[in-house]
Amino acid sequence: MSATARKSAVSGFEAVTLDNARIRAVVVPSLGGRLWELTDLGRDRQWLWHREGVALAAASPGSVYDEVWAGGWEELFPNDAPGRFGGRELLDHGEWWTAPWSVAEVSDGAEAVVRLVTETRLTRARCSKEYRLGSGADTLYVSYGVESLEPEPFHYLFKVHLPIALTPACRLAAPGGRVTAVDPAFGTLLPGPGPYSWPFARGMRGAEADLRRVPEPSSGAREFVYVSDLPAGWCGVDDVQRGAAFRLRFDLGDLPFLWLFLAYGGWRGCYTAVLEPCTNMPKDLAEAVRSGRSASLVPGGRFETRVAVTLGGLGALP
Repeated sequence: MSATARKSAVSGFEAVTLDNARIRAVVVPSLGGRLWELTDLGRDRQWLWHREGVALAAASPGSVYDEVWAGGWEELFPNDAPGRFGGRELLDHGEWWTAPWSVAEVSDGAEAVVRLVTETRLTRARCSKEYRLGSGADTLYVSYGVESLEPEPFHYLFKVHLPIALTPACRLAAPGGRVTAVDPAFGTLLPGPGPYSWPFARGMRGAEADLRRVPEPSSGAREFVYVSDLPAGWCGVDDVQRGAAFRLRFDLGDLPFLWLFLAYGGWRGCYTAVLEPCTNMPKDLAEAVRSGRSASLVPGGRFETRVAVTLGGLGALP
């Protein structure tokens, strides 16, 4: 059976749907090239979170991300936190999510392919994003490219921003690593700023948090953490009730840090876990540069990486 790539639509926006009878993936090029749907067809499990009460819509550059975030799988480049850096006023959550992407290629057969391109303007770069789904495969591959068009070297951040649709029957999965709070004043789960060894965070007075556990939305819990010193490049979510597993794999040489934004009803009423493999730590670019943990590009230089999402049965994936 072949893999197909066909025109479709989402909320009135043109889309491209990749399908191989095991996985369906729906891409919306004009809205940051985001992946809006990723469904395990055999287990009837749609994995990508959509924000209740926020319509899927185009956002202008400079929009406040948290106000208009509708969900779906996006990426951030060249920054996360807005502010002045390197002589530029960087936009909230970067430039990719508001950029319209052009469809450069659509093909199908033994493999369905959708290739998108755009150019960022504030930090001048030629960018590409490519989705690949093989016939009969249980894995979607996503490749990224950023080519600098700047006349001088610059520092940047690149990260995947992948929100999972949760239920209390879900459990987070990671291979280990060193956990620290992004902002101790924000979170409600960790007993302190850390560091901790995944998945347990133990406090001085016996308090303990198991970060694999997903609380009920009524808990009002929230947390935002960095995971560094990962022993392997993967993370994911298990849905115990559905018997379904989601695994995101990435190259630690390109994306050495994993951020986890965990909203369990305690942030704007949202219920999601955002998986965020990233080039940088921390989120502030200037601080990442000072600590030697920021990506950079020389004029004409190119950043390339590929991630893979595998959808499978519970216990079948690490």
